[in-house]
Amino acid sequence: MDTPQISPEQAFQYAPDDSSVKAAKKLAAINHWQSVQQHATTDGKTLIWGEIRGSSLYQASIILSEPLNFACNCPSFKKPCKHSIALLVCYANTTTAFTATHEIPAWVDKHLTKQSDAAAKKAEKASQPAKVVDEVAQAKRSAAREKKVEAGITELQLWLNDLIRSGLAHAKNLGHNHFQRMQQRLVDGQATGLATMVDSLQTALAHRDWQQLAAAQVGRIQLLLSAYSKLATLPEPLQADIRTLIGWNTPQEQVLANASPAEDWLVLGHKELETDNNVRYRRQWLWGMNSQKPALSLVFAAGFQNLPPAYSLGVMGNAVVAWYPSAWPQRIIIKEQSVFKRAEPLPHVGFATIAEALEQQAEALAQNPFISLLPWLLNDVVPQYEHGQWWLRDNQNQAIPFMLQGEIWPLLALSGGHPVTVFGEWDGQQLTALSAWQGQEVLAL
Repeated sequence: MDTPQISPEQAFQYAPDDSSVKAAKKLAAINHWQSVQQHATTDGKTLIWGEIRGSSLYQASIILSEPLNFACNCPSFKKPCKHSIALLVCYANTTTAFTATHEIPAWVDKHLTKQSDAAAKKAEKASQPAKVVDEVAQAKRSAAREKKVEAGITELQLWLNDLIRSGLAHAKNLGHNHFQRMQQRLVDGQATGLATMVDSLQTALAHRDWQQLAAAQVGRIQLLLSAYSKLATLPEPLQADIRTLIGWNTPQEQVLANASPAEDWLVLGHKELETDNNVRYRRQWLWGMNSQKPALSLVFAAGFQNLPPAYSLGVMGNAVVAWYPSAWPQRIIIKEQSVFKRAEPLPHVGFATIAEALEQQAEALAQNPFISLLPWLLNDVVPQYEHGQWWLRDNQNQAIPFMLQGEIWPLLALSGGHPVTVFGEWDGQQLTALSAWQGQEVLAL
């Protein structure tokens, strides 16, 4: 039976809050469930279900599709409830305990029918002719926004000139409101990307190494402003990068219209972050086995929404992706995908030496000087501690500094002083390591 591979960690990511995780852990053991079964439908879906005794007999079922679809007859207002999460964790831990059957109970069939009806309505809606776009009104809105952005950029240039004229030492002592007013002006002018860059400048001025960081950030802002002033003379892919950095979004429909042929993708690692506006997002990095290049998939969740579970490290699946326009394309949208499964053996891909990675960085910056992060998959590197800093040293005795989100000890245990493969995000100064593997053992860092 071809089913998605789910780890207990992934299963818990579906929980709506921490209390649901805690409650589900108490119910996830197989001995709490009176019966657990699974069924493969003719259209390739896999269903799992089970019954568990609480204050009443609760019946939970899950359709293992993309995305997962949960149902339970308990009165909880949380979706998915603790019983659904517990069932998924139970399945992740003891898949073989779920008996395969050709018949499904009526209450599971009801769940399947409801999901199928919802999918049919969604497909019907998608097949309907697109609404006629009022091109004149659209052009007016676009022109109005361009005017707003240009006004905001003009004001930012004057503000930046004053800041540079006064010097960074003076800027370091300016109050929060001085930066906040400029940020708000840019937000009002619909140049949110520039507002974020001003915020990063204020953060840099508060850093221990403020001279270097703030000077670099001022340079980045000025480079972007200068590029925008000559936008029409630049190649179209670079124009797309500049507009994205300033605050324009590329519609998904436009991106998906230019999908690439299907290929196998290896999951390298991910990192979760949160913006000042309580928007959580995940950077998920993949490696294309045909294209032999990395790709970034971004997933967002606002407010009380949950991020969908991340792909497990070291799994591989076939997918059709579409690339966002860029002079150095990195970001993708996954249009279609198969089930991602454990890659055995793990393919040997990435950079053989640090020099190779640095050469690619030079090539990338020549195409798009605004790139701030590059994914590096380094083979045969050894973690070492020297001069108060952790380093990754390759077989040519070249080394780069690196940092971890967590503890260093799991990586040291995996390496044992021997070469390992490390994946991470390179910011031009150091690598933030996200995963490592040796042989068939994969480690999230």
